[in-house]
Amino acid sequence: MTIDRDILTLCNGCGLCEAVGQGIKMQLKSDGFYHPQARSVDHADMKAIRSVCPGINVRHPKGSHHSIWGDVVRACNAWAHDSDIRHSSSSGGVTSALAIYLLESGKVDAVLHVGTDEKGDYRSNHLCISRSREDILLRNASRYAPAQVFNHIRTILDSDNATYAFIGKPCDIAGMQNLVKTFPQYEGRIGYYLAIFCAGIPSFNATEQAIKQLGHDQEAVSVRYRGDGWPGYFTVTYADGTSRRMTYSESWGKILGRQIAFRCKVCPDSVGLLADIASGDAWNTRDGYPDFTEAEGRNFCFIRTQKGDDLMRQAVEAGYIDEEQLDIDQVRFMQPYQYRRRMETGWRIAAAYIMSGFKLHFHGTGWLRNAMKISPKAGLRILIGSARRYRWRKKELQQQ
Repeated sequence: MTIDRDILTLCNGCGLCEAVGQGIKMQLKSDGFYHPQARSVDHADMKAIRSVCPGINVRHPKGSHHSIWGDVVRACNAWAHDSDIRHSSSSGGVTSALAIYLLESGKVDAVLHVGTDEKGDYRSNHLCISRSREDILLRNASRYAPAQVFNHIRTILDSDNATYAFIGKPCDIAGMQNLVKTFPQYEGRIGYYLAIFCAGIPSFNATEQAIKQLGHDQEAVSVRYRGDGWPGYFTVTYADGTSRRMTYSESWGKILGRQIAFRCKVCPDSVGLLADIASGDAWNTRDGYPDFTEAEGRNFCFIRTQKGDDLMRQAVEAGYIDEEQLDIDQVRFMQPYQYRRRMETGWRIAAAYIMSGFKLHFHGTGWLRNAMKISPKAGLRILIGSARRYRWRKKELQQQ
């Protein structure tokens, strides 16, 4: 059999199908995203793919939350105590500081997260194993482009008995948890899940467009999408050693954020519902809107589990992180896009459920409850538009 066309339509390019299926290879296609390629897939492998694929499976283990943000033990604003980590990271450096604390306290043996090769080649985003502070800082700051996250995850987990912390986008967290549930031999191997709020995966084509807009005739050898300030700059380094940059508003607002994957448009969890700690930008606000003026980085953190709460408190006590209280109701003003998205996405998901023949399993993510918070008229308009885009995307993939 071939890979289900609806799975291909809802693919986020994570590479889990390559990890669990024979003869499947992720390939970068003309649309700037990774897609699985296979001539045929046997029944057992297809069953495993359907089980682990986060494109169609996002399952909250409790599913009892009523907040638009999901289960939250407590919320806080926080930043790395180390000023260098804070400055070099995309936001306040909380995730990097937590990863370093986990390593240096011996709570985990290593950290799994996406990075580039040692040269920082922007085309080589892949899952890396970090075992030291230096490793973490080599791979910090966000990458707004596709990544080969899980292609070799089973090889990594089968090679030792290490305990890992896993850092990823919310869909990556879901994928890793799906893998552990489907293959019980990996139970207990991931000690902590740290998620980063996500507004979608931009195409590699968007990166190329941003590089071209900077107008340099030298070959680009590395890209930093953010960092070295808050929100930081899209910075390109060229073969001749020079660099050019553009602001976050210019890069994300005008280019990268306008070319995100179709699956991201029907995402049931952009806020890290399944993580121990989920963090995002605690934007300063001006006139009710986020203010992207350069400042000292600051994260807001949703601490979602008791394990996450223990970790955060211990990292603060050990001097790795500084924090302050946060009224969770203020997050809607820091993150108005995510707040609105959590309501509107439910209607997009409903369209995907129908168009896929009800193959999705987005359980306990609150999408239906949140969808009821906007008017049915507006919701139906979103649903119809999403159904059309689903049909168009499915047809487009047939032609690739």
